[in-house]
Amino acid sequence: MTFLKPAAAQGNLETEKRLYFFQIWGFLKYYHPASATGQLNADSLFLAQLPLVDSAQTQKQVNAVFKDLLNQIGVPNTEKVAPQKDQPKGAFLLKNVDDHWRIKAKFLTSENRKLLDQIFERRFTGEQHQYTYVRNNPYGGTMPNEPPYATPANENLPYELRMLALAKFKAFVDYLYPYRHLMDENWDAVAAQAIPLFAQCDTRQEYERLLLGLNARLQDTQAYSFFRQLQHKDKLFKNAYFPPFDYQIADRKIIVTNLIDEALCRRSNIRRGDVIDMLDSVAVQTWVEALEQVLSVSNKQALWARVGEWGDNLLFRSEDAVMAVTLTRGEEKINTTLRLMNPTEPAKAKLVDTYFKKKQAAPTKKPTGVVYAAKDIAYFKIDDTFRMIKDQTSEEDFRLMDSVFSKAVKGKGIIFDMRGEPDHSDFVFLYVFKKFGKENHYFARYYQLNPFQLGTYRWLSLPEVYYPKEVTPEDFIYTGKVVILVDGRTQSIGEWHTMSLQRLFPGSITVGLQTAGADGDVKRLVLPGNYTVSLSGNAVFYPNNSVTQRVGVRVDEEVVPTVKGVLSKKDEQLAKALELINGPAKKE
Repeated sequence: MTFLKPAAAQGNLETEKRLYFFQIWGFLKYYHPASATGQLNADSLFLAQLPLVDSAQTQKQVNAVFKDLLNQIGVPNTEKVAPQKDQPKGAFLLKNVDDHWRIKAKFLTSENRKLLDQIFERRFTGEQHQYTYVRNNPYGGTMPNEPPYATPANENLPYELRMLALAKFKAFVDYLYPYRHLMDENWDAVAAQAIPLFAQCDTRQEYERLLLGLNARLQDTQAYSFFRQLQHKDKLFKNAYFPPFDYQIADRKIIVTNLIDEALCRRSNIRRGDVIDMLDSVAVQTWVEALEQVLSVSNKQALWARVGEWGDNLLFRSEDAVMAVTLTRGEEKINTTLRLMNPTEPAKAKLVDTYFKKKQAAPTKKPTGVVYAAKDIAYFKIDDTFRMIKDQTSEEDFRLMDSVFSKAVKGKGIIFDMRGEPDHSDFVFLYVFKKFGKENHYFARYYQLNPFQLGTYRWLSLPEVYYPKEVTPEDFIYTGKVVILVDGRTQSIGEWHTMSLQRLFPGSITVGLQTAGADGDVKRLVLPGNYTVSLSGNAVFYPNNSVTQRVGVRVDEEVVPTVKGVLSKKDEQLAKALELINGPAKKE
């Protein structure tokens, strides 16, 4: 599933001149005061200059086009400002700064480099930038003033808009992605590789395929869901046919957990509890790892935690309604032909709808207070906390949560299960902090986009970023054991809250698997064709400056769910948490 082909040879003028044009344009878009204040429309500038760049036949002619462009825009008549320095040390994140292309690259003339330097010295340094300022949200959101250029789903975008999309994507990462330096591939090389492909792309499906490949190079789990927007995703992934059963992933295998279309499963010789090892003669692990070429994930665990989503159907990729399958049933190895189903057919759609309505149905009676995982062990699941409050007045909510924690601390242990999407951000930020927190609860280092020099990031030391300064913490010392559960589903705000819990309970043990490795408020950019790309827009570190992006939060004890555990419906990570609190079970 290779979505970008080998890079063009270094020195190819057609590629190189466009790459430098993209870099100059992105530089002007984000640094020049005329662009930053809305006096100059960046898209119009790009579309007007692209034909001139394309028509230049030599490096000298290209530089003449660049010189005319820079003189046309002009050096701002503002005071000089120095480059951002990391002073005091640790206050700024400068690792993303890569200005070699405009300072030392031999492709540009010294005159053009000088003009770029003069513009940089007089760059825009205000907060309300035309292309970065999101009203009422200084941390993230969708970048403003980016037209969607929407077109019908089967209509290819014209060459100019395809090149604009690539230039926008490149500049977005250059100036607004704090983790560019953590990507495995050099971003300039990735853009150079993509230029001839975007130029020659002749269908909308191919355009989507190229965007998908670019997005994957971010290696950021917060960019993972991009594929769901694509108009041609069923053709790109060859996944219009779905399995007639539900499943889970464990030990790099697919485990059949429930039957959706029982008749089709019988014809396919598929039963509950079957363990699928191979699809069309390819090991499931190899099948999944191929998806790294087209899906953006920070690490492999984040990929495995997501590919088992039935509705995305990323595993059963077939152009036909059948697949060869090798499975294990008990001690027996079985080769069979899996008959897939088309969920758009009315009869199949009804089966799917009935199954998932039943699966996702909320329990008729939900507890309102503390849930116990075992005797004297309180259990707080991060996607099931909102039920504990009335969400009316803050005084009433604090009183209710204080009552909950007062009961929880009477036991010998507390488990915080962070394996999911938090349903209420205030659970950890406000309520757990109020009961168990101390003053100066700086559990992380958060770096926000620095308007003084876009592409750099400034450390936010304001207390309200890390804890509610209007709340006086009780500093309750809990003498029981605390275990925090995490896995690849723990992402972004879930990782942030996990780091907070680790600081609130310094003796806690974090158990499970590597987390999604994607933290920092999301920034989004609309691209031509009305696609939205997302990325981790600010940077998060532990207080000792150890990175969490791609790596995930600290895990003290790894517990990998097994096929045996799934088949017996045992939560092995939760079982480990109970063992750490209760001690190992006595052998009979």
